[in-house]
Amino acid sequence: MDVLEKLGEDKIEIKKALLECGMLNPHDDYMMDYRELSINANTSIYACLTQAGFHSKLGWEWRDRCRNYNAEDLPICVPGAVIPQRSVKKRLNSAYCQKYKNALECQP
Repeated sequence: MDVLEKLGEDKIEIKKALLECGMLNPHDDYMMDYRELSINANTSIYACLTQAGFHSKLGWEWRDRCRNYNAEDLPICVPGAVIPQRSVKKRLNSAYCQKYKNALECQP
């Protein structure tokens, strides 16, 4: 979470964006929870975040994965692929927000 930034967004808004783009846990800086996600699903999350105006403080970009893997194996990398949009419904219905209903990032 601390590797992402967007001008004017505080940590709670960043956590909301992470969950709205499909992250399993907005506190998982080392992405241990994401080992169960496919590379395509993981790349789609970062594409969503980039489209929402977030960028990495570390200098990575989601398209780097398209260059590092066979792009045909990652549907998100195929020209014309639809990049997921942020979804409040996805955030509020996430397993994380179902478990931590009172967390600030899980409020409507």
